[in-house]
Amino acid sequence: MSYLKAQNWVKLKKAQLYTLILRSDFAKIGEGTLIYPPFHSNNAAQVYLGANCQIHPGGWIDTIPEYCKIKHNPRIDIGDGTYFGHRVHICACSHMIIGKDVLAADNVYISDLFHGFEDINLPILNTPLVSPGPVVIEDQVWLGERVCIMPNVRIGKHSVIGANAVVTKDIPPYSIATGIPAKVIKQFNFASGKWERI
Repeated sequence: MSYLKAQNWVKLKKAQLYTLILRSDFAKIGEGTLIYPPFHSNNAAQVYLGANCQIHPGGWIDTIPEYCKIKHNPRIDIGDGTYFGHRVHICACSHMIIGKDVLAADNVYISDLFHGFEDINLPILNTPLVSPGPVVIEDQVWLGERVCIMPNVRIGKHSVIGANAVVTKDIPPYSIATGIPAKVIKQFNFASGKWERI
């Protein structure tokens, strides 16, 4: 066995053991799912991970029941076969849905909340959190490196979000979106069988 193969085998075995240790902290971890250390969560008790998912080192997934202006029941549902790269950060204070076979590259941020800032007499850190609306990422979406998904957004099935994009509005299914804020630049035309600029 080569050095690299041996190194990967050791990483896999560590991830299997680490996932086993974390299993009781999550609401659900599906069969074949792997969480690579280090992983961080202040509250994974409402995180439902499907089967055959991967969370690579530096992952941070939180459900936040406290500090919110309006009381929510936080929950994150992640579908089967979804892959999170290194240092993916996800936080929810309402119900977030991430579909099946979603691919999130390194350093992706997904959130349905932000710090309030309206009261200028309070430090922003002490202002209650606000959730303008839930986040839904449908099946087979690809999120490029350093993508930010902001609150109250739905990304349609099999869409591609380009690197460094900030998604602030809904993206239709079978679309390619880039930029800050993200805008749709291409959509799949089922009649022609091609991705076409719009």
